[in-house]
Amino acid sequence: MKTIGILGGIASGKSAATEALRQLGAVIFDADKAGHQVLEMPEVKEQIQDRFSNDVFDEEGNVSRPKLARLVFGNTDDHRQALADLEKISHPRIGALLEAARSQAMAEDAPAFVLDAPVMIKAGWIRHCDYVLFIDSSRAHRLERALARKWTENEFDIREAAQEELEVKRNLADIVIPNNDDLSQLRAAIEAFWKRQVAPPPGHRGNPR
Repeated sequence: MKTIGILGGIASGKSAATEALRQLGAVIFDADKAGHQVLEMPEVKEQIQDRFSNDVFDEEGNVSRPKLARLVFGNTDDHRQALADLEKISHPRIGALLEAARSQAMAEDAPAFVLDAPVMIKAGWIRHCDYVLFIDSSRAHRLERALARKWTENEFDIREAAQEELEVKRNLADIVIPNNDDLSQLRAAIEAFWKRQVAPPPGHRGNPR
């Protein structure tokens, strides 16, 4: 089973690439969804309450992601410290869910396991990957997609600043896949990668990382 990491900037098309891999037969681990699960854990709620107070909870007693985001995403030292503290709480638990999902995929003999996690470098999860794909899209295209999601340009810049620089991600990738045009080109590139490295024809030897 090959483990494939997906990297790229905000709104670069990582979800579209991940969906293309899913349709080819890969098992997908969405770290953002896993993060939702983690925020529902009683012990995590308790730690978040201790660190951030009741102000980040909604009326039902659940963690409000928008309220929490306002505290952890920003350009000040307080924002950066808050993000680091949140990651200390959440990353180990997301990592445990990742390990469990990967083990299950391996037991089920899946051809590939895809790690869709913007923080995979910071969290150290990139070490699991046999291949890393970088979805390359211009800032103009990415901003256009973000604005279509009702983000502001300021929110886009703040979220991107909280991640590793694009060149760091690009340099860690094995394959760069452009995504500035229509999705058919992205899917074609994903399919070509799959045939070459994940499910090559008999007698063909890929180039493992």
